[in-house]
Amino acid sequence: MDNRIAVKDIILIILVLGVGVLVAMSMWMQDRRQWERLDQVVSQLEDQRESVNLYRQEIDQMKADQLALRTGVEQMSQNVGDMTAGVREMVEVLKQSAAKGSTNAPRLADNAGSALEGAGDVEFSAKQFDDDPSFYRVADLPQREGFAEGDFYIDAFSATVKSLTPLIAGDLYQDRISRYVLDTLLQRDLDTLEWEPSVAESWTVSEDGLTFTFKLRDDVKFSDGVPLTAHDVQFTYEWTMNPKVAAPRARAYYQKFDHIKALDDHTVEFKFREPYFAALGLCGEMQILAKHWYGKFSEDKFNETPGLLFGSGPYKMRVDPETWKPGSQKIELVRSDNYWGPRAPLDRVIWREILEDTAMEAEFRNGGVDRLGVRPASFRKLSRDNNLRAKANLYEYEYVNSGYVYIGWNQKKNQRATPFADKRVRQAMTMLIDRDTIAKRVYDNLWTTATGPYHPLGWQVDPTIKPWPYDPERAKQLLDEAGFTDRDGNGIRESPSGEPFAFKLIHSVGLAETTQMVLLMKDAMKKVGVDLQPDPLDWPAMQQKLDDRNFDAIMLGWGGVVDTDVYQMFHSDQIEDGGDNYTHYISPEIDGLIDEARKTVDRDKCQVLWRKVHAILHEDQPYTFMFNRKAVVYVDKRIDNVQITNMGMNYAWEFFVPAAQQRHTQP
Repeated sequence: MDNRIAVKDIILIILVLGVGVLVAMSMWMQDRRQWERLDQVVSQLEDQRESVNLYRQEIDQMKADQLALRTGVEQMSQNVGDMTAGVREMVEVLKQSAAKGSTNAPRLADNAGSALEGAGDVEFSAKQFDDDPSFYRVADLPQREGFAEGDFYIDAFSATVKSLTPLIAGDLYQDRISRYVLDTLLQRDLDTLEWEPSVAESWTVSEDGLTFTFKLRDDVKFSDGVPLTAHDVQFTYEWTMNPKVAAPRARAYYQKFDHIKALDDHTVEFKFREPYFAALGLCGEMQILAKHWYGKFSEDKFNETPGLLFGSGPYKMRVDPETWKPGSQKIELVRSDNYWGPRAPLDRVIWREILEDTAMEAEFRNGGVDRLGVRPASFRKLSRDNNLRAKANLYEYEYVNSGYVYIGWNQKKNQRATPFADKRVRQAMTMLIDRDTIAKRVYDNLWTTATGPYHPLGWQVDPTIKPWPYDPERAKQLLDEAGFTDRDGNGIRESPSGEPFAFKLIHSVGLAETTQMVLLMKDAMKKVGVDLQPDPLDWPAMQQKLDDRNFDAIMLGWGGVVDTDVYQMFHSDQIEDGGDNYTHYISPEIDGLIDEARKTVDRDKCQVLWRKVHAILHEDQPYTFMFNRKAVVYVDKRIDNVQITNMGMNYAWEFFVPAAQQRHTQP
């Protein structure tokens, strides 16, 4: 057999070897690529491991920071506890010092307990306030760079002022103006909220907290030069308590007094029938009326004359108060040369009445007014307006006495119960109002949903109470339970007696945001068969409706105070005789709690009672508590010494205008 290798075999062997080489090379290349991929994965894993380590380090740091924060909070809590103990100790020292006859006891804030806890014949003297810049900041103004006297400050109201006569008007407009004209015994420090001297240079509180004796300054004069004495303080009380004087709001509070008596020309005694939680403020904030001036009017003349504003404050009315009439479009005050305190820099303070927003903005741009309250609907546009920013300073702030907006549901009209006499109906009304959406869409989140009559920054509020939710389904269930159903299929609910559930909601005329809000409410209520009929009115007409109790529902606002006493709004005693319980809300439980809280001077116990009042009002909804307001204001840059305090913007008697920027002169 022939074993030789043929040529074709050689070729076959070469081909096989070539294929093997190619396969080997292919495998090598594939292994290389896999190795490179594996190397990349390993590299990525290494990077990830480094990242994880970094994350772990960050987490460890966060844990350490959290531990430090917790330790800090615990330390702060301990410090607060120490401070609280210190305050309590100071109160005890105050009591002991007073019992020993000390006349220079340290001052305690009224809203931190103060002498109302029975400190024992403690005297508070003006000497204690010598270093308090708030009382003397007007006197210090001449040392400010650019200070000059002269010029006018012009503000504006978006409503017609009905009356300037003290005790009669009872609205924010009159109150704001009267503070420039009428003096009080004490004043609040705008930042600390503590009480400090004004017409009274010192005061003493009896051990039982029922007698407050004030020593008056001997240099205070009314604008006509007649000295102010303790007899004017006594006259103010007696005039207010005269049942022929149309002053039911003030009488509701002054009933707490047993008497107010002038002991001599410069000493006046306030005697309470029982302890009162805001006793010092009730005494100190009484606006003093001149006996020689107001005493010449009969009760009817006083009630019917709208401009009787006369006092001892830094300003006085430019015209004869007896001749001023509503609707004159301007209220002018001029500096009083007989004012006892530091001389106010501005020659005049003026309020104009400009009802339309567009007109108000135009007047501000043209220099016709110096202050522009910015409506939430125009906030974004105006805050980005470069011309306005060049002309004016923008202030945006919250303050403890800003008050709240509400809808009052009248439970009795024309001697008949209304649908709102049923608590379930009032609750349903509240749950048909999408307040959060309104706050966002209409008020640009500058207003916050309210839960009751106390400001969130105040001491009486219960912070655990949350607003009623927007819940149409639950509202429908409550209306069904109350017997208001659509009996005839026309889309409107009827009462058990067959009357359509329709009501008029009175609200301020001319305010775009209010109109938009009411229309949103109308649409929401229509969907569940309730016919809301908007009824826009100006302020005097609204006031008349309130006085007559002739309304279904009304949207208004209450201005706030530091120590809120809701007696006048919600106590059943205030339904008749022109009181402010014009919704006819009656709750024996609320009456009892209000009575108890008003006579409780221990701050902690008093707070518990007011918070119970808050909870019941939240449940009963005599008002739908709509919003707490935030202020957004432009002030012309020529106005100097504008300050934002815990009580809001300071008063214009502290403003001045540098000489080069003055534009108004006395005629």
